[in-house]
Amino acid sequence: MERPPVVVLGGGVAGLAAAYYLARDGWPVTVVERAAALGGLCGSFQSHGFTLDHGPHKLYSVVPGILDEIRSLLGDRLIEHKKRNRIRLLGRYLDYPLSLGNLLPLLGPRRAARLGLGYAAAVAGGALGRRDPASYEDYVLQRFGRGVYELVFEPLAWKVWGDPRQLSVDLARARIPSSGATELVLRLLKLKENSEDVDAPFFYYPRGGFGEFPARLASEVRRHGGRILTSAVPRAFERANGSVRAVHVESAGASERLACATLVSSIPMASLAQLLQPGDAGLAAEVGQLRLRDLALVYLVLGQERLVDDHWIFFPERRYPFNRLFEQKSMDASLGPPGLTAICCDLTCDEGDAVWAAPDDELVRRCLDALVEAGLTTPDKLRAGFVRRFRSFYPMYTVDYRERLGRIYVRLKQAENLVLTGRVGMFNYNNSDHCLDMGRFIAAGMAAGTSPGEIWSGLEERVRSYRIID
Repeated sequence: MERPPVVVLGGGVAGLAAAYYLARDGWPVTVVERAAALGGLCGSFQSHGFTLDHGPHKLYSVVPGILDEIRSLLGDRLIEHKKRNRIRLLGRYLDYPLSLGNLLPLLGPRRAARLGLGYAAAVAGGALGRRDPASYEDYVLQRFGRGVYELVFEPLAWKVWGDPRQLSVDLARARIPSSGATELVLRLLKLKENSEDVDAPFFYYPRGGFGEFPARLASEVRRHGGRILTSAVPRAFERANGSVRAVHVESAGASERLACATLVSSIPMASLAQLLQPGDAGLAAEVGQLRLRDLALVYLVLGQERLVDDHWIFFPERRYPFNRLFEQKSMDASLGPPGLTAICCDLTCDEGDAVWAAPDDELVRRCLDALVEAGLTTPDKLRAGFVRRFRSFYPMYTVDYRERLGRIYVRLKQAENLVLTGRVGMFNYNNSDHCLDMGRFIAAGMAAGTSPGEIWSGLEERVRSYRIID
């Protein structure tokens, strides 16, 4: 029996993953992507003789079956890396995750004692029982103590997400999955190895750039009979009997009506709400209260073969403008010409703030100055610099986000054949492997005859278990 059509909004990894599994199972799928290129921030681009990614991306997963799926999709195109990354703290580059053997000599007796007392208090609090943490700050203080919090977690939270006192504990649980201070101390002392649910021992990278991953998903969608429309803008939904029955799309000046029995959306919730309930000021205002932070990626082309031996380096201290540094050739040395290297510095920001509004040459200069101050290069090595800005990239889990998101979900679920997926689609902090898992979950539910609403509810539970593996 012929299966009814599915429309997938968004051609990033989340949308393509859903389309891949659905097309493979025989569903007639059409992907609608607004941009000219697929992959979103997981895509690659060409500049100054380099193939460049939008910051560091890796392929790794602890979700059962997903790593095997990645190997099946990309095969011999995968480069296996033993992960190398460090953190810049107190004027030194330290292995990450941290070890006390590297950290304590840099602290001095007073600060080391304070860090130790913080651990002791956290351990004692865990033994005696404690109240549930109300925020990101509470969570970290209860588990790691104030010393580590103020040294690493507090400044990094401010740089990436904002005030840690106003951030939900859910963010800490997703980003910091350690069970407590005792376990962290054992790891810091090297008396216990980091487990794979905390720190990836290796990862895969697609030969030719990370964009090969979404490109492969797209190729598989087409091979199984799916359609992919790029530079295509959804203009309106056609509603009937509580469902979206068609999506009206405009591309290259022409309009097309795409019938759909099921609608899978990975696009920003604000865009979806406008299509689903046009003119509903209340829904628009509620969705507008879900904050997503923006991203500025500053690229520097330097006249040297390599800058560092790491895949990426974290910079939590506020004197550095960027959160993290990434060198493209560390992933695949063939992605750039000899004698040059390309560095990407990521800066989290908000549209209209000083970082977002700064001229490109100013951001390039600030990042170059920071690299010089960090002892990594010299000013004369700069050959080129440019900036790419992206709106709505990091979901910001404020302390009230879950209640607000629940109210929005109730409104959106009035469209009975709608399923959300992906980072911005579900307002869920996740990685590429999780997007694959969500696509697999959606396809499995549809194959079993589960209603879209039940699939969505199941996904809500599933994504709460996701952890970001560094």
